[in-house]
Amino acid sequence: MSCLFNRALVATSLCAATLLGSTAVQAQSPQEESSPTKYLRVSRDKDQKPEALETAVVSFAPKSGEKNVTVDLVSAIHIGDDVYFDALNRLFEDYDIVLYEMVKPKDVTPERGFSDRQQTPLALVQRMLPSMLDLSFQVDSIDYTPKNFVHADLTPTELGEAMRKRGETGMSLFIKVVKEVMQQYQEEWANGGSLSGNVSDAEILSFLTRKEGAQQLKALIAGKLEELGPDMGLGATLDSILIVDRNEAALKVLKEQLANRENGKPLRIAVYYGAAHMPDMASRLTEDFQMQQGDVSWVQAWDITRASKKSALEGLLQLLQQPQ
Repeated sequence: MSCLFNRALVATSLCAATLLGSTAVQAQSPQEESSPTKYLRVSRDKDQKPEALETAVVSFAPKSGEKNVTVDLVSAIHIGDDVYFDALNRLFEDYDIVLYEMVKPKDVTPERGFSDRQQTPLALVQRMLPSMLDLSFQVDSIDYTPKNFVHADLTPTELGEAMRKRGETGMSLFIKVVKEVMQQYQEEWANGGSLSGNVSDAEILSFLTRKEGAQQLKALIAGKLEELGPDMGLGATLDSILIVDRNEAALKVLKEQLANRENGKPLRIAVYYGAAHMPDMASRLTEDFQMQQGDVSWVQAWDITRASKKSALEGLLQLLQQPQ
């Protein structure tokens, strides 16, 4: 059972990465601002106990020195505390344009509570992790209706076409992803990494049934997300489909928005995408858009010290009891 729990933790962490925070935006020191190595981090206390999971806001400006254009990469983790999404909603009010990710038909604008009204197995799976961790789901919490919000992602049809161009079908994609995830797990196990440690059955029961267990799960998953690094452990196949193709779509929209700018008028653009997208985004801004990185700030997404209102099992059971 302990081995299965370790595998479940890997899968849960990947789920958080692909779905992959009083909230303050905290500036880093100038040295850290000049070269961020990550777009998601865990802050710890003096005893190295995790306190919070944080996402980065990284600013870019033209290398030419022009002062009136900024593009901020606003990293997302798609489940978080209510105050995290409240802080982002306030932050987005300061931008002229917010380019956002979501694979959806062009004529559909999600409203808060959108995922709760979806009667699909996928919608249920997406709500499982936030229910277990006493967190909220992004689509239920972010206000996508303001006029400055611009869709900058593929439609389901375009995503399917991108898969076909790469010679993928739903089944071939599934097989490749499972193979890559298992290969990563086996390599970590063979190298004596963190996934090879044992968790006792008593600890598993504690994680699921005690309110403190939900906090412990958050700490474990946050640590695993940080450990996975910039690519979030997606593997080559998901990286191509979920990152490269969608980033190209997003930056095509960015190019259009920059081209439509009135001469000399100040323009602030936010690109609100999952943290796993950001290393590739930053590289493209530097190379293709001739921009350079500026300030970095951090937003608290998960307060790991916050006591959960219910155990992970209670949260899951409440979700399963809702009408589907």
